[in-house]
Amino acid sequence: MSSSRAPSRARTGRRATVLLCALLVLGPAVDGVATASPTPRPGSPAGTGAVVTRAALDPALVEGRGADVAFDEQEAENARTDGTVVGPDRTPYTLASEASGRRAVRLTPGRYVEFVLPRAANALTVRYSIPDAPEGGGITAPLDVTVNGGHRRVMTLTSQYSWLYNQYPFTNDPGADLLHPDWWTTECSCVPAATSPAPTFDKPFRPTHFYDEQRLLLGRTHRAGDRVRLTVPEGSPAAWTVIDLLDTELVGRPHVDLRAVDVLAFGADPTGRRDAAPAIERAIAFAQRARRSVYLPPGTYQVNRHIVVDDVTITGAGSWYTVVKGRQVALDPP
Repeated sequence: MSSSRAPSRARTGRRATVLLCALLVLGPAVDGVATASPTPRPGSPAGTGAVVTRAALDPALVEGRGADVAFDEQEAENARTDGTVVGPDRTPYTLASEASGRRAVRLTPGRYVEFVLPRAANALTVRYSIPDAPEGGGITAPLDVTVNGGHRRVMTLTSQYSWLYNQYPFTNDPGADLLHPDWWTTECSCVPAATSPAPTFDKPFRPTHFYDEQRLLLGRTHRAGDRVRLTVPEGSPAAWTVIDLLDTELVGRPHVDLRAVDVLAFGADPTGRRDAAPAIERAIAFAQRARRSVYLPPGTYQVNRHIVVDDVTITGAGSWYTVVKGRQVALDPP
């Protein structure tokens, strides 16, 4: 099971996605067209021209380190684009500073960035940023995805879970005044509340947490060397879209467990429209008595409270197929 990633600090009163994968089976700025010198990842098909990296580094530099992952990662600044490469820049509170490799590609409506598949793939994940709403709260915007100029799929991007501002513990309000005027503040090298005249600061103050990820199953397997193009459509509500990187992978078929207790048999809604918590709890209770596991088939399940899982294994169809989401549920204070 998987879901869209929630922000590092959840928004009050806003729906957040609950990720429960552990429970389930698991250069310079340029205009015009830019391309990179191809340095394919070792083991990828020769001649594709794909520049595969790991954390923006040559895979040979980090071979054997960290987790083995199922995807190939490509930085947008190494791909073909008619947008603008931003960075490199490590200045705090800038889009480049939070990008992998400190560079990314900025697209305005009508612009694109195009990647070459280094190996067969049927799924992709995009790390991106789009603007916040003027008063905070985020916007949504489309991103067109095509392979070799074929059928257009639309990926929905959102900034509802991005864009934090100000001092700790941060705020979603871009117009907020200093949260802690009694703290030492680097921008003025002073404690604002103890300084006369009081300093003023540009707003939004210290914007951060710019990026989010969105994923898409492509519906079929595409071959190494095929070209994946991400295009911001004309008329997009996002004045700009920044693409940091693209992950592509070959996702297997959904996992099926015919011996497990299926939550659908207990009334769980796989569309995500109705709360599935009561049905999942009934399935867990039955599975405890029958000494069996619980299975969540492909679908999206809304769960808006904590579910106690005691001596029962819960499996899903896989991280690309079973999604559990819900509203933020805080722990009781100690």
